[in-house]
Amino acid sequence: GQQLTLLLVAMLTSKGASGVTGAGFITLAATLAVVPEVPVAGLALILGIDRFMSEARALTNIIGNGVATIVVSRWEGELDLAKLQSTLSNPISIEQIEA
Repeated sequence: GQQLTLLLVAMLTSKGASGVTGAGFITLAATLAVVPEVPVAGLALILGIDRFMSEARALTNIIGNGVATIVVSRWEGELDLAKLQSTLSNPISIEQIEA
């Protein structure tokens, strides 16, 4: 019973959380509020490090999106391997971005 409730709350709270900064903490707080054994006051400890964890989650998400893009383009036969290797071996500089 408790696991089903926890699953439903986690599913509901995570629906709109993907593109919002700090939404992971809100999702965690809402989900843990359903579990009576976990003190909600303990979330104050997590709040202090959530900003750094959020940045790491964003970086992981960006890397995952890049890898998925390469995999799908390879699967579809649209990957220009020579252009990919050229781009990865010659990174652009900050001056080129600002120009």
